[in-house]
Amino acid sequence: MVNIKETHLTRRQFEVLKRRREGKSLTQIAEELGTSRSNVSRIIKIAERNVERARNTLKLIGTIEWPIKIDVRAGSNVYSVSEQVFRKADERGIKITRNYSELTRLITETLGRKNLKRRKALTDFGIMVSKEGKVEIL
Repeated sequence: MVNIKETHLTRRQFEVLKRRREGKSLTQIAEELGTSRSNVSRIIKIAERNVERARNTLKLIGTIEWPIKIDVRAGSNVYSVSEQVFRKADERGIKITRNYSELTRLITETLGRKNLKRRKALTDFGIMVSKEGKVEIL
């Protein structure tokens, strides 16, 4: 069992997230913990941000030794980016675990509609490829 003190969550945040994942409403959780619904909502928001930061940290640390790192600038065409990833992988003798369509879909889904306009990225992002051909979008 992981000690809560060794995480990025407080005991209260953990308890609220656990109850939420059990399907309890904000009102039910608030009543159980003797607090307000708005306070439970705030705790969830902060806890989820902490969890996302922890996931991103692990993802970033996991990519330190990945042989392919591509910084993509806003305005780049996602189709051209996919081609660049395959070209770099070929240069390094790495077989990507996704095909061209799957890679392009991964990029567009990761960026989301708010960060894409007519195949162009509206924000900077990064792509990493492992020795085994696994692709991560940062």
